[in-house]
Amino acid sequence: MAASLIFLSLVPLAAAFQCLGLLFCTLLIERSHQRQLTLKAALEYNAALAKLRHVRRRVVCRRGRPWRFPGRTDQWWQNLFNGVLPEAEWKKNFRMDRQSFMDLADELRPYLQPSRSPRGLDVLSVEKQLGITLYYLKDQGSLMMTANAFGVALCTASVIVRKVCDVLVNILGPTYIKLPATEDEMREQVKHMENKYGFPQAFGCVDGTHIPIMQPLENPHDYFSYKMKYTLNVQGTCNWRGLFMDVDVRWPGSVHDGRVFANSRINKLLKEEKLPMMYKELLPGHDKVPVTLLGDPAYPLLPYCMKEFPSALNNEQVIFNNMLRSARNPIECAFGRLKARWQILNKRIDMGLKFVPNIVYACFVLHNICEMKGVTIDDDIVAQQIAQDKLTQPNTGADHRYSFNSAEGTYVRNVITAMYKEHLPQ
Repeated sequence: MAASLIFLSLVPLAAAFQCLGLLFCTLLIERSHQRQLTLKAALEYNAALAKLRHVRRRVVCRRGRPWRFPGRTDQWWQNLFNGVLPEAEWKKNFRMDRQSFMDLADELRPYLQPSRSPRGLDVLSVEKQLGITLYYLKDQGSLMMTANAFGVALCTASVIVRKVCDVLVNILGPTYIKLPATEDEMREQVKHMENKYGFPQAFGCVDGTHIPIMQPLENPHDYFSYKMKYTLNVQGTCNWRGLFMDVDVRWPGSVHDGRVFANSRINKLLKEEKLPMMYKELLPGHDKVPVTLLGDPAYPLLPYCMKEFPSALNNEQVIFNNMLRSARNPIECAFGRLKARWQILNKRIDMGLKFVPNIVYACFVLHNICEMKGVTIDDDIVAQQIAQDKLTQPNTGADHRYSFNSAEGTYVRNVITAMYKEHLPQ
């Protein structure tokens, strides 16, 4: 009886504890919810505050935050552009006269025109961007000298040079550097070459040159050339006027000229006869011969690539060698004028390896533009450049893996030699 009474008295007490537990849990849930709401509100407040600070920062930048270093000035450029300096300064500093410079700027304008800026008119015009690039390429100076001359930061000069060179390569390159695409174009090249140098069926000359670069981070030994420096081996093909028709700027300096040609685009086009071959009968009773390139002993002897006899055994072979050497003169002069104009090609280019090919190719494009517009370069400077290149050219000999003599090439060379023999006095 007593136990029953005790049990009955404990029932209300347990119910009370249960109610208190439920109430406590409810309070904990409500407090956790309020804490989450408070945290969310704090995060939203911080995000709004950060956005406000960003907007204020932009407003301050627009209103008057300086973006040039104190003391920088482009007064020299302004004096030149506005005609205060003599007009001769244009050709001295940009390798072209004012009219040619402005014509080139108009061609580049759709791709270099500056967009709207919060700084208003204080942006780099197309003319100034082109001026920075040509000033950098025209001699053996540096980006720092170019930046100081035009009153811009070093990083700005670097970006502008790469940007303009990229446009020159991708937009103007296909227009100013191109191979003959039709029979009429090929016939014209062959005709001028034969009329000027007396070598039949030749439409151009091929040769290589080395451009110094900084030591690459990856595989530097591949770029160390016979010049005892890190270089790129650049192959160029030009016509009788010294205009480049094809340029290959992708091989390390240690690669032989013959290997560069063997893997080049122009070799593939000639081999697969994707260019107008213009076969012609030079002597009665002999097969017709195709159009050819003229190379030095480092190149292979192919039906479309001629080189001289290593040792002349008779008069007609001597004449063949002399005629071929004379007809190869345009490529030596073209490289001389190229490097005399854009002397950046004679020094170690102070940019990363991935940017160098575009800079080098842009110099070839600019060379053709100057040649087509009749903008000349001093003959004494060109002669000095050619002499310097010859002094640094070693007698390394031919690489027999790539400079072999094919049977078809030997036949074509013999036909041309026999043609010269027909014209020898008896």
